[in-house]
Amino acid sequence: MKKILCPVDFTDVSANGMEYASHLAKALHARLTLLYVRTSIWPEAVQLKNESSKSNEEIQSSLTLFKGEVQKEFGIDCDYHIETTTDTFENTVASFAKQYDLVVMGTNGADNTYQYVFGTNTFQVIEQSKCPIIVVPQGCAYQPIDKIIYAYDPDTNPIFLIDQLKELSSSLDTQIRVVHIAEAKPSDEVAHKMEILRDAVKARASRSFDWSFDFQYSKDVWWALDQYMVANKGSMLALSFHHRSLIEKLFNEDVIEKVTMVADYPVYVFWR
Repeated sequence: MKKILCPVDFTDVSANGMEYASHLAKALHARLTLLYVRTSIWPEAVQLKNESSKSNEEIQSSLTLFKGEVQKEFGIDCDYHIETTTDTFENTVASFAKQYDLVVMGTNGADNTYQYVFGTNTFQVIEQSKCPIIVVPQGCAYQPIDKIIYAYDPDTNPIFLIDQLKELSSSLDTQIRVVHIAEAKPSDEVAHKMEILRDAVKARASRSFDWSFDFQYSKDVWWALDQYMVANKGSMLALSFHHRSLIEKLFNEDVIEKVTMVADYPVYVFWR
């Protein structure tokens, strides 16, 4: 991953996402691009309405300052782009994401802004761009990504998940723990698919990667994942978007409410 895109809007939430993206770009030896989306017709598509009153000169001045601070503090290549558009925020980000390896987005888990960024619109960005996204809750400071917890579904393509997770973790010396959340003891079919995954990991994963596998039983998928993250000191939760049933469980209204209360770690969502 050599090119990272980070949408910004000059809020504290956005600044936290930008700082996380800067740390990650440094760790991955990647280039960081800051994207400001300025909508000209639909102000409701802007993350914060009061930002629409800023002039292009003011926006450019702020982004120039951000760029200089990032380059000075983190020693990475950084640029920015201002996109004035009649399209929605999520469509614009999705369009730009085609040129990048990863999108990093800050989000506020304490109020309805979280639902805007982490819920419907981020879901649409992922769906439309098919670009991996890391969502960073407000107050989540960067820490070395030494353990990724991957919430695996047996219908996931194991070869794909190995390749996708390796893209992120190849330069980070990261342990990957695969967990399957089930309501009851896994069926023989599910257990067999987990065995296929283990075999695929052994065949394709670098020996430098530390992989492990686990089952958890719970009717509350989000609660089980959160408890697993905490108990195992995961530094990032990973979800594969292409298995829609799992994502729907995680992104329905009740679960989003729980996330806003308890999640304090980044979430990496990637496409098939």
